[in-house]
Amino acid sequence: MKNRIYFLFTISMLYHAHTFAQSDSIRTERIDVIKPFKALLSESIKIQSNPNPEVPEVKKPDFSYKLPELRHTDIPTVYTIKPLSLGTSLLPKLKNNYTRLGYGNYNTPLFEVYMNSKRNKDAQYGLFYKHLSSSPDANRTFSNNTASVYGKRFMDNSILETDVMYHRNAVTLYGYDREKRNPVPDAIRNIFSLYDAKIALSNIAKDTSKLQYKLGMNYYHYAAFNDLTENNFLVNGNFMKRIDGNPLDVQTAVQLNNTANTQNTYNRVFVDVNPQYRLNFGSQLHLSVGFNSTFFNDSNGTDFHFYPKVDAGYQIIPKALTLFAGITGGLQRHTLRSITTENPFTRGLFFENTLNQFESYIGMKGMISPQTSFLLRASYANVKNLLFYGADSTFKIQETIYDNSSSGLAKITAELNHDFLEIFRFGFNMNYYQYDLSINAPFSRPTFTTATNLSYNMAKKFIIRTEIFTMNERTGIFTDTKKELKLDGIIDLNLGLEYRYSSTVALFLNVNNLTNNQYERWIGLPVYGINVIGGLGVTF
Repeated sequence: MKNRIYFLFTISMLYHAHTFAQSDSIRTERIDVIKPFKALLSESIKIQSNPNPEVPEVKKPDFSYKLPELRHTDIPTVYTIKPLSLGTSLLPKLKNNYTRLGYGNYNTPLFEVYMNSKRNKDAQYGLFYKHLSSSPDANRTFSNNTASVYGKRFMDNSILETDVMYHRNAVTLYGYDREKRNPVPDAIRNIFSLYDAKIALSNIAKDTSKLQYKLGMNYYHYAAFNDLTENNFLVNGNFMKRIDGNPLDVQTAVQLNNTANTQNTYNRVFVDVNPQYRLNFGSQLHLSVGFNSTFFNDSNGTDFHFYPKVDAGYQIIPKALTLFAGITGGLQRHTLRSITTENPFTRGLFFENTLNQFESYIGMKGMISPQTSFLLRASYANVKNLLFYGADSTFKIQETIYDNSSSGLAKITAELNHDFLEIFRFGFNMNYYQYDLSINAPFSRPTFTTATNLSYNMAKKFIIRTEIFTMNERTGIFTDTKKELKLDGIIDLNLGLEYRYSSTVALFLNVNNLTNNQYERWIGLPVYGINVIGGLGVTF
C-alpha cells in the first residue's frame, strides 16, 4: 500500500512539474514526500430506544344522506290484452277403422274389420271380426272365425273395462290313409267354439303412496268334439303399495275349472297368492324377493305348492349393460282350451299340472345403441309332468304324453332387436333346449328353434316384410304301437308386400312357405305347400 501511494504521488508531481516547466522553465526545484496512508473512520452512533412509528387514525365513513322527499304520482292506464287464438285448425281426424279383403290359392278367403270409437275422454269402445278359411280338397280344410266387442269407461278415480269374444275353429284330421280308410266325416273333424267374457275395475292413484289395484272376473265356455265341454270361472286381484318408497306387488286369483263329457266330470280349484317386494339400492342395483304359491284341489285331494322367488340385477353400464340372476318356480295348469289351442289335432286328453319345482337362471341384457337391444339368458329347471304329444298310427289323431318324473330342462335364449326410425326393423330370437327325461325323447318338441323377422318401409309407400321360422329334427311316437320316428327339420320362409296407394288405401300380397316345404309339425299332418293371398286394405 505504501509503494502504491508513493508511485501515484510521484506521477502527480512529475505531471505538475512538467506543466509548470512549460510556464516557467527557469524553476527547477523538486520535492519528494514519503508518508504511509492511514484511513480514519468515525465511531458509529447506536440508537438507544426502539422506533415507535405513529399509528394512523382510521375513521368510519358516514354514508347517511338526507334526500328530499319526492313522490311521483301518475294515473295508470289499463290496456285490455287480446287473448291468444289457436286459429281455426282442429285436432287431426283419427282413422280409427280399417277393413281387409283378400283371396288366395287353396280357395282361401280373408275378411277382417276393426272399428273403434272417436276421441272421447269418458269412454272407448270398438268391435273386431275376422274370417280365414281354406279348403284345398275335402280332407284338408280349416276355418277360423273370431268376433269380439270391447269397451272402457273412464271415471274420475277409476277405469271400468269389459271384453266379450266368440271364437270358432274347425280343422280336419287328414292324416289317415285314404286308400285304406273312409271314415265318417264327423269322426275326423275337430270343431272348437269359445265364449269368453271379461270385466275389470282399476283405480287411478294420483298419489303414488296410495294403494293401486285392479280387480277382474273372467268366465269362458269352451266346447270341443261335440261332446266335451269346459267351464272356467276366474276372479283375480292385483295390488301394489309402496313401502318405504319400494313397490310391493301382490297377485291373487281363484280359478274354478270344470271339464265334462257325457260320462265323466272333472272339477279343479286353484287358489294363487304371489307377492313380490322390490328393493332398489341406488340406480344400479335392484333386488326382488317373493314367492309363488298355489292351493290345488281335485277329486284326488288338496295339495299346496310353494316356490320361492328371488331376482337380482346390477347395471354394469347404466342403461347399456345389466347382469341379472335369480331363482323361481310355479305351477302351470293344462286345460282343454290350452292344449287344443297349441295342438288343435289333439283328442286323447289327460289333464296334469306341470310343476316347475325349482328354476335358476342367469343372463345379461342391454343396449348396443339407442336403436339396438339384446338379451342372453340361461336357465336350468327341475320340472315334473312335462307335456309332449304323440299320435295313433291309424288316423294320426294327436294324444297327450306326460313325463311324470322330475325331469331336468336346460334352456338358452338369445334375442336381438333393432329399430331405425320405423324405417327398418329387425328381430331375432333363438332357443336351445336340453332335456333329461325318464321317457325316451321329448316327443314332437324341438330342441332348437329360431325366429327372424325383417321389415323395411320404403318412402312410406312400399313396405316389405320377411319372416323365417326354423325348427330342428324332432322325435315322434305312435302311442298305440310305441314305434318312434323322425320328423324332419323345418324352414318356413314367408314374404309380405304392401303398397300404400294413399293414406287410406293399400294393396297387400302375402306369400307363405316360399320353399314349398310340406313339413310335418305334428306326426302324419303335412302342412300346405306354397300359398299366396292378396287383397285390399282400407282405413277410414
